[in-house]
Amino acid sequence: MPDHVGKIIRIKNRFPGPPTLAVNTVGEGMRKHINLCFACRRFRPNEPEHCRIAQELFDFCNTNSIAGPIVRCAHFDPKDNVEVSNSGGYQ
Repeated sequence: MPDHVGKIIRIKNRFPGPPTLAVNTVGEGMRKHINLCFACRRFRPNEPEHCRIAQELFDFCNTNSIAGPIVRCAHFDPKDNVEVSNSGGYQ
């Protein structure tokens, strides 16, 4: 198994859907740290101005018992405490 996959475990599902979920322990621990949504001004759960895309993704993930970080977004608006570089050479 590739090193980046990490340890995969099964956990009890706390939400409607299948009784257990497969979880990548490496990715799960980093999800909130690498998800662009948590660093974006548009991300305002439970508010009328909440990002429509984030809400649709949340609803889809909830319905399908999946989770994942968002690492690309054309609508990203960084919060004041977030530094964004325009020169990283990443393509």
